[in-house]
Amino acid sequence: MSYHENRNLVNMAAAILVPAVYFYSRLNNVALSSMESAELLKFWGKQMMIYILVAIGVRIAIEILYAIAYSAITKESVPKTDERDKMIELKSKNVSQVIFIFGIIGGMGALALEMSVTMFFVSFLVGGVLAELVENTIQLVYYKRGF
Repeated sequence: MSYHENRNLVNMAAAILVPAVYFYSRLNNVALSSMESAELLKFWGKQMMIYILVAIGVRIAIEILYAIAYSAITKESVPKTDERDKMIELKSKNVSQVIFIFGIIGGMGALALEMSVTMFFVSFLVGGVLAELVENTIQLVYYKRGF
């Protein structure tokens, strides 16, 4: 497999593991059902802000460690990004943004149906994870196809 294909597989694993580990550790002993709406909004707002910072930091660390491991194992430098890579990234990002928007719309629909605020944030998170998985899957398909 090429560098880009392996990088997409690593990104897919990270897209699942990072939010799963973070929210499992943060929500393990929290009683969300006993909170009022104002408390829930404050709680989720704080958790999402922390998660964004943690996710960015962890994802950068994973990218760096992957590049180092790739170079150490293959004895080659990390390939530079060319126009083909940029086109593949652009096409996959367009699709992932649509999926993410559907996640947000699903969350707003949950609020419109008078569900808990937690459902909005869960929909928001699931939409983000699905968008990233689809983006990396599309990139894998394009790289395998030789686009």
